[in-house]
Amino acid sequence: MRHAINTATSIAASMARLTHGSKVVEGVQSFARPEKLMTIYLKESCPFSRKVREGLSELDIDVQVKPCPIEGTRFRPELVTRGGKEQVPYLVDMNKGVELYESSVILNHIYKEYGPGPEHISILMQPGVIGTGSSRLATLMRALPWHGLFQYKGDDKTSMKTLIPGSEAHKTDVVHPPVHKPIHLYSFEGSPYCRIVREALDSLEIPYYLHNVARGSPRREEFIKLSGKMQVPFIHDENTGTKMFESKDIVDYLYKNYKPSPIPPPSSSSSP
Repeated sequence: MRHAINTATSIAASMARLTHGSKVVEGVQSFARPEKLMTIYLKESCPFSRKVREGLSELDIDVQVKPCPIEGTRFRPELVTRGGKEQVPYLVDMNKGVELYESSVILNHIYKEYGPGPEHISILMQPGVIGTGSSRLATLMRALPWHGLFQYKGDDKTSMKTLIPGSEAHKTDVVHPPVHKPIHLYSFEGSPYCRIVREALDSLEIPYYLHNVARGSPRREEFIKLSGKMQVPFIHDENTGTKMFESKDIVDYLYKNYKPSPIPPPSSSSSP
């Protein structure tokens, strides 16, 4: 039942955005491609991060993702060191020597450098009632802590309590299993099933390489050679050699192998 409800609300979130990010823009083969992989710090549930992911999907651009859920400890300190504040999305493009906050600024940059130009940015990705409003609506449909909202606190019960202001759950620290080798996710933004996997990666603060293969992507043929068929989400974990389809199976795998452990509070020493 939980999986069915999870899928239904993810489909509703995609519909709120009119399945934006499901198809590459026309002429994508002729656009310049970044030689070095760009890095983006984001939060899956953030309506502004969503706009940037949609743009990356439409432009058929891969990125390294460093998830920054609320109360995240793995990459948020790194984000503050680089940019000076805890704000997402934040793009690092070493090809052009720029590091950028603000979804509108980032979208203008990638459409100018790697796309048909900023004038082709869809109204759904622009600031305003339509663009930001519909993206916020999609966020409201996926409002549980493990939907890429809060850092996962080690178990569902504690994580659910993060929705309560002042809860002791907010004081829970965790230690993450190491991720030594790349984890690759083949996906596209408009897919409700890919969203479910990205949310898990986000809540677990697992860094990953996002490979966009939306409809019309010239790289779909290459992907089929790797996976055996055109189906997403598909994950390839170089740490274990695992290659896997199906959102539920992937999420179960991620929580089994990369679930953080709560750090016990320091024991209070009693006086003799």
